[in-house]
Amino acid sequence: MTEALFCVENLRIAYPTQTAAVTRWAVDDVSFTLNPGERLGLVGESGCGKSTLGRAAMRLLPPSSQIEGKVWFEGRSVFDLTATQLRQFRGEVVALVFQDPMTRLDPLMTIGEHCIETLRAHQSHLSRKESKEKAIETLEAVKIPANRWSQYPHEFSGGMRQRVAIALALLLNPKLIVADEPTTSLDVTVSAQILAELTRLCRERDMALLLISHDLAMVGEYCDRIAVMYGGKMVEMGAFGDILHKPQHEYTRSLLAAALHIQAVGDEERGSGGAEEQGCRGA
Repeated sequence: MTEALFCVENLRIAYPTQTAAVTRWAVDDVSFTLNPGERLGLVGESGCGKSTLGRAAMRLLPPSSQIEGKVWFEGRSVFDLTATQLRQFRGEVVALVFQDPMTRLDPLMTIGEHCIETLRAHQSHLSRKESKEKAIETLEAVKIPANRWSQYPHEFSGGMRQRVAIALALLLNPKLIVADEPTTSLDVTVSAQILAELTRLCRERDMALLLISHDLAMVGEYCDRIAVMYGGKMVEMGAFGDILHKPQHEYTRSLLAAALHIQAVGDEERGSGGAEEQGCRGA
């Protein structure tokens, strides 16, 4: 049996507060595992704790956060990593794709400089020429041509900036990518393109993916399993087909009902639009 790549055991997280009378757990007794190459969708409403869980995977929580439970990566405790080990862990083992790529990109640096800086920080043995060759290969993998190497982030569209963010995450060939709402600021068509590229690249490189989103239907299209969070707790987990046809928790049922309602409204609008267009042409 394959050893779990990423394992969370009875994890509880509370952020620092001014009053310590009552502890409010942002993540409350959550446990799950993620296997090598597997794609897990983490779904829930804003404030349910899903992004907190993603940041716990990379130990990016505020220093004074209250934490109980364990987070393991290939049998190593993430919370016990030294500063040196943690620096290597972030990027080389686990990489994070943020919701807004501009939080990752420096407006004063070209796209090429971002790539070179990332590579040289972790692989200092590479020459600048070797770094550039590897970076261009990775950029082209996310469909960014080499002739955009010297351009700045403001010269890219939102979708292209997110492709750059994904390329930066892929540069060091991590074993797990945590994508936190990676397409929220993008339109539907571009979102689908980005997620298709991200999941394809993870599959080709045998990388695990933790995809965090509020959109159950969207996540179901790209992930092997779905985990639903509500109020800091993981209330349901399983294959998307099982959750789609036999949801066990009331919150999951409400998410599915909302997704089906939005789809029905969209179908009606497209249908009425088509009828109007036909009427105009007939006139």
